[in-house]
Amino acid sequence: MSKLKHKQQQYTALLEPLLAQAGAYARSILRHRHDAEDAVQQAALKGMERIGSFDSARCFKGWWFAVLRNCCIDILRSTESQQRNLLKYDQPSRASSSHEEPWQHLSIAMERLSLDHCAVLKLRYFADLSYAELAEALAIPQGTVMSRLHLARRALALQIGKDLI
Repeated sequence: MSKLKHKQQQYTALLEPLLAQAGAYARSILRHRHDAEDAVQQAALKGMERIGSFDSARCFKGWWFAVLRNCCIDILRSTESQQRNLLKYDQPSRASSSHEEPWQHLSIAMERLSLDHCAVLKLRYFADLSYAELAEALAIPQGTVMSRLHLARRALALQIGKDLI
């Protein structure tokens, strides 16, 4: 068996247990199931294309979620330009109302966070990445992950508190 074929089999074995978390994470970014499924599929293909250059000393889960995150960002960029014109007209107010569900309050609060804070929270809680995996996925030191996650939680708590007042 060729070395590349062996890596592809390993890739499949490592990827399959991550797919449910990957779908949840992609949907947390893209908000639509269809777009999330597209992102997961694109990431799976890109990962397969790049598996030959993957360093097995690295954390696979963190590496793969970085690939997925980039695919989600690509999809967002491609759809944002199409949606900009639609959003100019009759955009609903983002003010919270008493009729919103708790997840809507959370979603609005997350939108108000910095991109770095939002990314670390979504990877941690939707993709269930460890600190080491977060460091790999975000290409930052593990100490920075811990401080960024702490600050992101505080910022989110403040945003949720503002919505409840």
